[in-house]
Amino acid sequence: MRTKKYLSKIAILAFPFVLAGCGSTSVQPQPAKEENKPAIEERKELQAEKDEYHKSVGSLTVSKDTFESDKAEILHTIESLKTIMSDFDYQSWLLYVDNESKIYWSKTANLKKAQGKLPIKGLQLRTLQDYFKYVFVPSRAGRNITTIRYESENYVKAVQVTSLDSSETEEKYTVYYYFNKIDGHWQLHLPEIDS
Repeated sequence: MRTKKYLSKIAILAFPFVLAGCGSTSVQPQPAKEENKPAIEERKELQAEKDEYHKSVGSLTVSKDTFESDKAEILHTIESLKTIMSDFDYQSWLLYVDNESKIYWSKTANLKKAQGKLPIKGLQLRTLQDYFKYVFVPSRAGRNITTIRYESENYVKAVQVTSLDSSETEEKYTVYYYFNKIDGHWQLHLPEIDS
């Protein structure tokens, strides 16, 4: 009898715990798995490349492969030009300049027009070599050219993109080089002076 009373007391004391254990359990939703950071970054890079391609090509029919190839060749040329400019190597620079530019910038009248627009008054531009030394090199020193913008399939601007602030809606960039595609290769073009 005592054993029955003792078992009853245990049963009464254990009953609330049994009820608590039998209660319905709600399943907590698991937080969505976070994508790993490299995958997110890779997707962002791919989108940026796609956007860069469209900004560079615009409405022209230039394939993505051609764009990548042209961009690589032009940026490689600019790296070579940096070395040439740091050495003030005029003869090597001439190898990159298209003939149209050499002819235009060898004319005294055109050099005088350019001379009149220089910020330093009194500087004389008598030859294409003067233009190289006093105009071309100083205006491009220390620039970080990162991409190109097509004007046509055979004429490209090499630019440094300026980052946008939140109030700006259009990309801003500065043009530092122009290139003409001649016989399948990009040559440096020196634009004419606006009258």
